[in-house]
Amino acid sequence: MRKAAGAALAAFTAVTSGGAAHASVFDTYGFGARGASMAGAQAAAAEDFSAVYYNPAALTVHKHPHVGTALTLIAPSVSLDRAASAPRGPDAPTPELPNPNVGITLGLLVPLGGKIENRFALAIGAYLPTIQVTRVDALDASTPQFYRYESLPDKIMIVPALAYELHPSLSLGLGMQVLGSLSGNADVELDLLSQRFTRKNLKVDVDTATGLTGGVLVRPTNTLRLGFSYRESLALDYHLTTDIAIQQVGNLVADISGTSLFTPSQFTGAVAWQATPALMVTGDLVWARWSAAPDPTAHFDVTLDGAPLGQGAITADSAAVDLGAVDTVSPRLGVEWRPAEAWAVRGGYQLSPTPLPAQTESSNYIDSTAHQLALGGGYSFPDPLEIHDSPLTIDVAAQWMHLQSREMKKRAPDDPMGDYTAGGELFAFSLTLRHDFK
Repeated sequence: MRKAAGAALAAFTAVTSGGAAHASVFDTYGFGARGASMAGAQAAAAEDFSAVYYNPAALTVHKHPHVGTALTLIAPSVSLDRAASAPRGPDAPTPELPNPNVGITLGLLVPLGGKIENRFALAIGAYLPTIQVTRVDALDASTPQFYRYESLPDKIMIVPALAYELHPSLSLGLGMQVLGSLSGNADVELDLLSQRFTRKNLKVDVDTATGLTGGVLVRPTNTLRLGFSYRESLALDYHLTTDIAIQQVGNLVADISGTSLFTPSQFTGAVAWQATPALMVTGDLVWARWSAAPDPTAHFDVTLDGAPLGQGAITADSAAVDLGAVDTVSPRLGVEWRPAEAWAVRGGYQLSPTPLPAQTESSNYIDSTAHQLALGGGYSFPDPLEIHDSPLTIDVAAQWMHLQSREMKKRAPDDPMGDYTAGGELFAFSLTLRHDFK
């Protein structure tokens, strides 16, 4: 029986900590093809429903209702190369690499007309992954994993917002980001002699977590826009309790909790300059508070009541992980050229510094500074069904993100992973179809 008690406790303590991706799919790959093709430099340049994410105050720029949908393909190609001197035994952890995904973005913008003369605007945007709807990894901290990109596109996001134009030169916006949270408990009774469960109860609640968004758009001249936006940090919290009554052994309680899919709070300052009627140049500077990133591990607090065995309670819990993350400042540049009224050609660049130090201890949260290049374009044409006079607009975007190769040298000579180098590329392709109603 003592062996059974030890085995039952080991089953829960063998898995000690885990983590998942920490960032926003919109922030990395863009909201809609126009924003994606300009590398996300949109806090002052957004002109459609995508402003619901980039800067809700910019929702007042577009004066006609419209709907849109976008399809985004995300294709990571990252790698990890272990040093020749790294251990090759069975204890060496297997790297977990990001998976491809396909997401659908939906957007709706409704300016409120009548006596208020389109000075109010309501909008909502949503991102729906199609391969993995929402995924929370539970990986040991020693497992090599790409911190900002692992489960990044694998979560549903909903972003509603409201904007008000105080003056033709000043607009304000307020909204929120919505994500789910998970809590629950399992109540199980196990008879070891008959090797069957005599009771199995499970209850799981899915709640919502929200983060505030806000923005200001200033238009001092007809050719200049200044944008300021704020996004509150957002994360998925989970808390699961399992109570297993093991006959002849005792009561085993495992409390599992943690925070995953963390997005840091961000402050953005931006400028968009209409250099000529055909050419817009825009730039954003984003301060992300990664220093507030929580412990990414899953916490296991396990207790085995050994009363039936004539011994005291056995307890075990998992150790916390200190990421050592720091704040980052990321510049973004975008350009849009319209050679004709119906056509647009776009490009952009984004520098995304890493918030994490080199992984010299036992944990392996991989990250490196990323350079993103983006290209795209758009075309507007009359409604082919001739239902409305308003045009349809098709936007396309392609992104290439290069993760700089980064060497990780371990302090401990007997570290199971050993020294390694990690880096690679991430590719994303977006197609957006938008229809205006006039």
